Amino acid sequence: MDSVGGARIAVDQFGTVALDSIEDQLREVRRERDALRRENRVLKIAVAELERVSERDTLTPLFNRRYFLTAIHHRMARFERHAERAAVVFIDVNQLKYINDSFGHAAGDFALMEIAKRLAGSIRATDVAARIGGDEFGLILDQSSEDGARAQVDRLCAVLTAAPAEYDGHEIALSACFGVAMLQTGMTESDILAAADRDMYRSKQGLGGLPGHR
Repeated sequence: MDSVGGARIAVDQFGTVALDSIEDQLREVRRERDALRRENRVLKIAVAELERVSERDTLTPLFNRRYFLTAIHHRMARFERHAERAAVVFIDVNQLKYINDSFGHAAGDFALMEIAKRLAGSIRATDVAARIGGDEFGLILDQSSEDGARAQVDRLCAVLTAAPAEYDGHEIALSACFGVAMLQTGMTESDILAAADRDMYRSKQGLGGLPGHR
């Protein structure tokens, strides 16, 4: 009886030890799972931030040139499949060199940020605004005819020149030259941007140039 009872006690003790061990292992697995979930959330946030940075201009809150060209490419695909029109606008800021030389490069950066803010605040949510070069910006105006795009350009010119930018006690006049190109079958995104650039240059020549530009 004692030997049988001792055997039973040994089995009970073994069973208790095994159960405690399993519970400890489960708790450890849960801790590792929770730690992995936290690391995964951190990694997702980091990846999202890298994607955002890769698409955004380093100075202004607008998109960058890389994103802009990709966006034109996507609009081209929609245009060729569904005939969805869009206009590409090339914008060249006037007299940035004059602003830099007269008030300092910080003032020039401020002027670019102010122009970016005015452009972004004057287009629709479906449109795209980007800074594509030092003093160059680009727009994609969705579902726009050429006449509609040029009317929008006139409005944007008025928005930029409506009031000077106030910087460190100085008033800085803002203006830009605009060019428009429509999506066309067989053209690449670089072709369309170059066409808008050429149209902008013709507009600049028509104004006779501006002192201090570039």
